[in-house]
Amino acid sequence: MPYVWWQSEYDLQCHAFSLDQANGSRSFYEAVCEHSVPDERVSRAQAGALCMDCLIKVGTELPDVRWRA
Repeated sequence: MPYVWWQSEYDLQCHAFSLDQANGSRSFYEAVCEHSVPDERVSRAQAGALCMDCLIKVGTELPDVRWRA
């Protein structure tokens, strides 16, 4: 499954969200690690440190070349 990596304003980490959540407006978004973020507290940007739990669960599907050092 494809993912988008967005930053949560709760913990300032970049979490993996399933791509099907990226289309349309929702009141809450749930990350792969089960971190839940309301719409107004999610930044649709790849910013901050990657969530280790999301990274482990997603595996090698890193969000962007810049994360693959």
